[in-house]
Amino acid sequence: MKKTTILLMLLVKIVYGSAQSNYYVSPIGNNANTGSLASPWLTIQHGLNQLSANDTLNLLTGTYTEKIDIPIDNIYLRNSANNTPVIDANGINSQNSVISINNKSGITIDGLEIKNNIQNDAQGVLIEGNGSNITIKNCKIHGIHFSSNPLAPVNATTNAQGIIVYGTNSSMAIQNLNILNNELYDCRLGYSEGIAVNGNVDGFEVSDNVVYNLTNIGIDIIGHEGTCSNPTNDQARNGIVKNNIIHNCISPYATSGGVYIDGGKAIVVENNYSYHNGYGIEIGCENIGKTTDNIVVRNNVFYDNEICALALGGFDYPSGSGKVINSTFRNNTCYYNDFSNSGNGEFYLSYSENSIIENNIFYLSSQNTLTYSELNQPSLVFNFNVFYSLGGAGSMNADWNGASYSSFSSFQSGAGTNTSSIFSDPLFVSPGIASPDFHIQSTSPAINTGNPSFIPASGETDIDTEARTNGVVDCGADEFYTTTGISDIALSTVYSVFPNPTSGISTIQFKDGQNHSVQIISPFGQKIADSKNNFSQNLEIDLTKFEAGIYFCIIDDKQIVKIVKQ
Repeated sequence: MKKTTILLMLLVKIVYGSAQSNYYVSPIGNNANTGSLASPWLTIQHGLNQLSANDTLNLLTGTYTEKIDIPIDNIYLRNSANNTPVIDANGINSQNSVISINNKSGITIDGLEIKNNIQNDAQGVLIEGNGSNITIKNCKIHGIHFSSNPLAPVNATTNAQGIIVYGTNSSMAIQNLNILNNELYDCRLGYSEGIAVNGNVDGFEVSDNVVYNLTNIGIDIIGHEGTCSNPTNDQARNGIVKNNIIHNCISPYATSGGVYIDGGKAIVVENNYSYHNGYGIEIGCENIGKTTDNIVVRNNVFYDNEICALALGGFDYPSGSGKVINSTFRNNTCYYNDFSNSGNGEFYLSYSENSIIENNIFYLSSQNTLTYSELNQPSLVFNFNVFYSLGGAGSMNADWNGASYSSFSSFQSGAGTNTSSIFSDPLFVSPGIASPDFHIQSTSPAINTGNPSFIPASGETDIDTEARTNGVVDCGADEFYTTTGISDIALSTVYSVFPNPTSGISTIQFKDGQNHSVQIISPFGQKIADSKNNFSQNLEIDLTKFEAGIYFCIIDDKQIVKIVKQ
């Protein structure tokens, strides 16, 4: 377990860049002013147009009714410290995006609220062309709708996006792109996505975002759509999708993944929570003759999704889609997916080659269905998993390459897979949908049950940022520890946090009768509560007056718990 002091430093450190000059804008300013804090400008666009390279434009509290275009490279647009600026684009149709970044480098957008862009092809933030070192962080984006009518019909021409990246240059990629710690919610997207990285993008990170209440896909990494005119470069690649919480992204007109990788290459999807979406994650390839290649999905939690935790493969290969190759799904926890009883169970396989599914926990819903696999999977490695359902091993259902199995043993023998897998209760600390805790207990059969030859990647951790192996790797997203710090089971015995997510008030219930200290860190790294008192019973955390986002509750300077404020 990493030392909390180091983690806390990372949480509270706010990096503003190396700006040479700071200028200010206020809704009560004047564009004839000097742009100083004492004499701020009125509009954001006017302020941006006055900047030189390496300048910073600070926005003071208030509402700005405008859309803006970033005019030059190497500038920083942010909320002034302890200020809450809002860009409200309601009724402005002069451009599709609230913020447009076109062929620019060295741009940071930090700490803004962006809302109410309502028109077809509406966008919260657009990044287009080529460029490098572009960061969108700590922003709140909502009310991005393709139509003002919630009942408007939806088709392929009705679209909206919260953050959209189009790498359109045929030879020069968008590089070092960072989409970090944003909150995106309450958007009607039509056929589009909440956060999308598309085309010639080489090197990106989409991390620590909270994405929810969307009418289509949450996070989408895309290739082969013709975004870049050079087919060789028309793939988002070499990226990370990490530590995001994605939920309630369900489309009434298509199955929408919390995370969707469609045509991407060399991408790691790790340490995310994806729940109550269409798919937990889909790895597919929509375009005929193309591939999605080298996607690693590891150490995630997928639960309560509409169709399944994982959809893997080209959906209509070879005549109707491309294929997925060389991809891995391992050390994930999948619980009670397919709430629509579609028959897909925990995962759906269409067509993939040379893929791996191992070291996972699959805890089936009451329908007792593991999988629907409709096509052959050449060179699939499927082993070292833990399966469980309340119905028992004798009633586990699986459709596998045209054959149906009605028990775990018949599936093992008939499908010829999972010879080293087990059917056993993984002993989660608190299974369930309403307030789950998917840490494994000290007696869990998932401990040391993974592939004994597994070696974690450099920097890889379990869902709690602990080292991925403690002996032989455990199955599922959680690696159990008893030898360093406080063990997972001990921590779960010490406290529980509920409700989480919360609309305002959460309670920490201490169970051990001992005294504890608590600190609360905001999504922007600010310490909003630092209790020097000790609590031996329940402690109420009131976030009602605070913005939505991920808050970090630090207990006893040892354990960090994420509380999601909706």
